[in-house]
Amino acid sequence: MMLSQGVLPAAMADDGEALETLRTKVDEGIRILDDPELMSPNRRAEKEEKLWRLSEQLFDYPAMSRLVLKSYWDELTPRQREAFSVAFTDFLRRAYVPRLLERYKGQRLNYERQQIISPSRAVVEAYVIWHGRKFPFSVHMIKRQAGWKIYDISVMGVSAIKNYRAQFRWLLLSESLDQLIARLKARANPAS
Repeated sequence: MMLSQGVLPAAMADDGEALETLRTKVDEGIRILDDPELMSPNRRAEKEEKLWRLSEQLFDYPAMSRLVLKSYWDELTPRQREAFSVAFTDFLRRAYVPRLLERYKGQRLNYERQQIISPSRAVVEAYVIWHGRKFPFSVHMIKRQAGWKIYDISVMGVSAIKNYRAQFRWLLLSESLDQLIARLKARANPAS
């Protein structure tokens, strides 16, 4: 059963905290994207900042950093973990927030279902129609003290975390962690 614009059957709504968190934050993001006061080019930086602050409420960036370096993480010092987390998070910010602003043309998410994996994990299945095609994706969420947070997104079956993990594992075969961090910083700040 396909659900349009996030309507849930009663059976799924009983434990729909993850989906409701996602829906609430996505709706807030759409309000920022559609805000007529933020449409002018001279307010783009402000719009980007608002979207980033919202994403910090929704995404678990420390968990994402840990997951992409999975097998290496335990070998890192606290300083290395922090340096990587900061560089990776900044890279994500610089890569995805501008891309969202460029590609957003009023699309809306359609929520299909939520699957509770455990008391602290859930997967929300959704899709977006873009250029006349349906793009399904899964949002993997974990329950923290601050509420439900995203730790991975799979688009058409491809996990972002696994994709970055494979890339970083390949790079770390021939580079040090410091070189990987420098590479992420360079990608996050191409003008510098």
